[in-house]
Amino acid sequence: MGERMYRKKFKRTLTSTKKVLTAFLKSKRATIGLGIILFFCIIAVASPLLTSYDPTQSKYLSGTRAVPIWMRYLPGGEKLSENLFPAKDPKFKNPNIKQNWNLATSSPYITFEYVAGIGDGSLGVIFSRKSTQTPQISEAKITFNFNYPYKGPPDRFEANVKVFVEDASGVPIQPTFFIVDETHNKIYTWGFGSGWKDENITSTATQAITPFPPIHSAAELSYRRERFGTEQDLSSLIFPETANYTFGLNIVFWDNPSLAGKNLKAIVYVDTMELKLYGTAFGLLGTTWEGADVFTQLIYGARISLIVGLLASVISVLIGLIVGLVSGFLGGVIDEALMRINDALLVLPGLPLLIVLIAVLGARLHVIILVLGFLGWMGFARVVRSQVLSLKERPFIEAAKAVGAGTGHIIFKHVVPNVMGLVYVTLATSVPGAIVGEAALSWLGYYDPYVVSWGRMLNEVQMHNGYTCWWWIIPPGLCIAALSIAFVLLGYALDEILNPRLRVRR
Repeated sequence: MGERMYRKKFKRTLTSTKKVLTAFLKSKRATIGLGIILFFCIIAVASPLLTSYDPTQSKYLSGTRAVPIWMRYLPGGEKLSENLFPAKDPKFKNPNIKQNWNLATSSPYITFEYVAGIGDGSLGVIFSRKSTQTPQISEAKITFNFNYPYKGPPDRFEANVKVFVEDASGVPIQPTFFIVDETHNKIYTWGFGSGWKDENITSTATQAITPFPPIHSAAELSYRRERFGTEQDLSSLIFPETANYTFGLNIVFWDNPSLAGKNLKAIVYVDTMELKLYGTAFGLLGTTWEGADVFTQLIYGARISLIVGLLASVISVLIGLIVGLVSGFLGGVIDEALMRINDALLVLPGLPLLIVLIAVLGARLHVIILVLGFLGWMGFARVVRSQVLSLKERPFIEAAKAVGAGTGHIIFKHVVPNVMGLVYVTLATSVPGAIVGEAALSWLGYYDPYVVSWGRMLNEVQMHNGYTCWWWIIPPGLCIAALSIAFVLLGYALDEILNPRLRVRR
């Protein structure tokens, strides 16, 4: 008998669930809302597959405020440039150095060899002359040829050159980094002394020797003025348009006649030599003021908005449900006390209270979720209370009391099932409030520094005057609006299906 009743009950539940799902799928609002939510869920889960960058750590990937790369193919985008890292083996990892670099010298005293013991590998430039041989100023060049294919300059460029020197006490050594514009026959050089001055190395260097300051297109004006006689940004000076270029390292061993009759040997280990040109166009949605990928931040921001929205709404609905049930069913002093607390919280200004609590408790993601959840239950509690007050007078509740059912049994078996429609609808419609609340807090600067949200993206736009960078402003704003509208549509659809009055009217 009991098994038969259980089967009937299960079949009845299955039938009603099927009817609800059928009505749900027939609703245009539900279909659109659910489709948008599923889209954001997919990109949130698949974020590591959609991008290889980290939303908080990956910076200076390209030029600052670079436009989306597809704008290169639109009218007016002819002079936009992309990233270009011409060197194939900047760390000298490949033992076959001549495969990736051009090595040249006119001196019989200079040889080149691969050295595996320094860094990931290095190129050893060895100068060796016996006392019986004639002194001769010797020069070695390590170069790489490439074509700059863009009609406009890069946003910036930087060069990283690192050398070690052994036994330089016998012969002075002068390394110089250079870039040659082969098309326009121009040469630009950087010495290894302070302010890029040409300077001789006269002692063994166990620490890496690099140009100072580091070679960068936007170095201080004083260095640009003194070395190149211009205050112009070096990226537009050196790479103004399409041309053929050569960059490399020139090493001079000053073996002069005063060193005759001596056995000389000196070694320069070239550990790193790379040139990086960062373009003015990058990725699907360009870059931020720090050269971070906007697309990466956008898809990882979907995670934060979904997590905050869903968890905060669950907390607020759960608290509101408990308070409303207890207040409405028990009544009396408990009802009065809970409703006065409810009223006190309702009259407090929401956003200022959020700001104060986040400032005191700390802007961490879990804190933001808890605060949004604990401050969002009051309205729902009143709705549940009014529904419970109505249900409490129904005959089936009176019948349950008459047969001796306890308070807990009545609440969970008879009252809660009748307010679950409200729970589902409110759960869906309260998510947008939590999403917008988190975005508002982040926009005001109260965000978790370890995660990137859409609100934080808008905060950075404001802090760094990115108002003209539409690719940085519009996407997070649209995503906040789209996801919020999706949950609102879902809530309205659930209300139409679960609310008997609306169902009859429809």
